[in-house]
Amino acid sequence: MSNNYTIYHLHSDISNLTAGTSADSITKYTDYVQRAGELGMNAFAISEHGSVMNWVKKKETIEKAGMKYIHANEIYLTKKIDKEMAIDKDTGELSETGKLILERDNYHYMLIAKNYDGVLELNKLTSDSFNREDGHFYYNPRVTFDELKNTSDNILMTSACLASPLWKLHNQAYDDFGIKDRKAHMELEAMLQWMGDNRHRMFLEIQYHNHPEQVAFNQMLLRLSKELNIPLIAGTDTHALNAEHATARTLFLKSKGANYGDEDSFDLTMKSYEELVGMFEAQGALPRNVYLEAIENTNVMANMVEEFELDKTPKYPKMYDKPIEVFKKMINEGVKKRGIDKFPADKKAQYFARIKEEFDTYIKLDTVDYMLLQKNIIDWCHENDIWQGYGRG
Repeated sequence: MSNNYTIYHLHSDISNLTAGTSADSITKYTDYVQRAGELGMNAFAISEHGSVMNWVKKKETIEKAGMKYIHANEIYLTKKIDKEMAIDKDTGELSETGKLILERDNYHYMLIAKNYDGVLELNKLTSDSFNREDGHFYYNPRVTFDELKNTSDNILMTSACLASPLWKLHNQAYDDFGIKDRKAHMELEAMLQWMGDNRHRMFLEIQYHNHPEQVAFNQMLLRLSKELNIPLIAGTDTHALNAEHATARTLFLKSKGANYGDEDSFDLTMKSYEELVGMFEAQGALPRNVYLEAIENTNVMANMVEEFELDKTPKYPKMYDKPIEVFKKMINEGVKKRGIDKFPADKKAQYFARIKEEFDTYIKLDTVDYMLLQKNIIDWCHENDIWQGYGRG
């Protein structure tokens, strides 16, 4: 085993919602990346709550620091989004009323892109989760259980924190005397069956926090790991760079009226490898060989992730098969329309020199398709008596 690990469960200030009382961190992602570089980490992920915002800049920053970029999102889950049904007075048939029935049951779950196709899939899933009209966004951007279960092998996943569906459904299903809620028990069993079927891309996430529930959850996960043959992985649930940032974060939470139960007993600061090992040792929930292997599995997960390059070439819509020829034709039409071809020779030469320089520039910058798009938009505006402002094209 290496004396190194990969942080993948980490939140920056981008996890904070722009409205409401949600407050996750005051730390900039650049501060985390700098510290990870100082610790000699090889790979890094910044998994905001329900968001992949600013991911391109994060990728560039992480790679510039010499680490592999891992694309992740700690999503919010909901069991389902229901639509109200009613009996039609005229036909007597049952039909949707258009009203949504929403439950604020936000579970947490970690999704990690295995490759670029996974990045696109996770981005689409995240984008859809912000839809307010269809019920996905309800206090938070949410993904349904069914949508989660329909993700492809391009997505790796971990069971996340104490807000995981595993722990929350377990607590709904069981008490000290056995099964107390058969529906929750069936939902938990269905979730475990699905996880077992997807063990090739699944990790059960233990955490080091010295809290009775976390201790019990870790021990439950160890049992499930053996039963389902799913490896454990060590998550950190990092929310602050260091103790100073943690204190500032506490003040920030109080200023917004945010409260996450007895979170004061959790150490959410960024850890070195040695500090992480020490935290699991102090917790005393699991045998040493178990948590050391779970820490090493963060590197196993990182090695499963494929690096990718972003194509930054222009992506303008192609309106014509031969855009340069069309562009030339439109320029010549414009010359005649504006009477430039009737100018005196010296003035006409000056204009044609400017036209050629600009034309060559568009060719060099590969923006001819953009110019043709702008021309199409402006022509449409003119045809529909719509005024447009100054612009190219």
